[in-house]
Amino acid sequence: MTKKRSNDTTSSPKTQSPRCYEIEGLWFFELRGGGQHGPYDSKPDMEAALNEFITLHEEMSRRNST
Repeated sequence: MTKKRSNDTTSSPKTQSPRCYEIEGLWFFELRGGGQHGPYDSKPDMEAALNEFITLHEEMSRRNST
């Protein structure tokens, strides 16, 4: 969860609901429009998957805008 949205101009989010959470030792993240990703065995595994998802989404958005 180290990446910031490409269209986010604020230095830090004001209030965002937590989209990453742990249930019984397994980690998940949710997307803004709905949809749950997981389970992941650890928080670092979940964060890596989330960062990969964000990178892929940004690449697809760039391709679609050209």
